[in-house]
Amino acid sequence: MKRRLVITADDLGADADINAAIVDLMRDGLVSATTLIPVAPAAEDAVSRLRAAGLDARLHVALSTGHEWAGWRPLAPGVDSLTGPDGALPVQGGVAEHRAAPADVTREMAAQLEWMRSAGLRPPAIDSHSGTLYGLHGRSLADTAVDFCATHGLTFRLPRRLGPVLGMAARGLRGAHRGAVARADERGVRLPEVLVSAWLPGRLTLSYPQLRAEVLSQLRRLPPGTSELIVHPAPRSAAARLPAADGRKRLWELRLLRDPAFHRTLRREGITVVPAW
Repeated sequence: MKRRLVITADDLGADADINAAIVDLMRDGLVSATTLIPVAPAAEDAVSRLRAAGLDARLHVALSTGHEWAGWRPLAPGVDSLTGPDGALPVQGGVAEHRAAPADVTREMAAQLEWMRSAGLRPPAIDSHSGTLYGLHGRSLADTAVDFCATHGLTFRLPRRLGPVLGMAARGLRGAHRGAVARADERGVRLPEVLVSAWLPGRLTLSYPQLRAEVLSQLRRLPPGTSELIVHPAPRSAAARLPAADGRKRLWELRLLRDPAFHRTLRREGITVVPAW
């Protein structure tokens, strides 16, 4: 079986300059997919850029904000288990994961999906901002997401194989992961084989060569089937508005996509870039 790779730029909608950079990457063929956060402040700007370019995006389900962008609010009314006293989604993904009621998660996913469809987009898949649907913080909501995808005819970014990094992060939830993969197969929800990314947080990513080596090493070990490389590219203008380590890492991820060594590795390994799994 051949090795295929979806190259996905996450976080469309978080910042207008990030939107512009990601749409340019898609036009240039340097990424093959992107994900949009409907609750983010530049989501409408992202839709305008996508439609002008004749492009589409997946739904990047947000149940938390992330420390870079505090204050996002859910789109569905009455999803009280997802918000704090201020009505905003929590900054910490673990807080969101542990207190979210599955019914509220389903309602919010439906509201975010409908927002995209009402804007004229046709998202073919969903995934999870900050990993809150996967159980990375101790409680898996993957079954809820699988059922939602089956109902709405979507695919789901849940890797069939956790791999060493995700396996360590979710070591207490391997049973839940296996169950969610089996449930997806039973319900006809398509999944990628593995996920590839620069997994180390910004504060531990000390140089561009380190980040590149981390990603290229994973690409060389890619299994047969269709997998996904997740990047979070940002231009210098947007990176400057983020915490220093996070902004630096996003700049390096943008650099990676234009690096000849990255593209040589794809060619030498016989990896075909595709838009979907």
